Amino acid sequence: MIDLRSDTVTRPGRAMLEEMMAAPVGDDVYGDDPTVNELQRYAAELSGKEAALFLPTGTQANLVALLSHCERGEEYIVGQGAHNYLYEAGGAAVPG
Repeated sequence: MIDLRSDTVTRPGRAMLEEMMAAPVGDDVYGDDPTVNELQRYAAELSGKEAALFLPTGTQANLVALLSHCERGEEYIVGQGAHNYLYEAGGAAVPG
């Protein structure tokens, strides 16, 4: 069975661990990680966009999307059952 609920329930096999240990790495904060750079380039190519941004979690992606539409101090309206309202630790309230 393949469990895709979360990265916290997966266990890498030996081959995956070896690939991880051998992978070239860099500091993504400074744009120096070749793997992330290639992933973003490929995502932009696939989507026909000028650029793409890798965000490691859905929570982070939702917050970035929200902040691209709302500025500091503005409000957003969602239903009381909205995922980002119920399950994302109040992230949208922090920047405001």
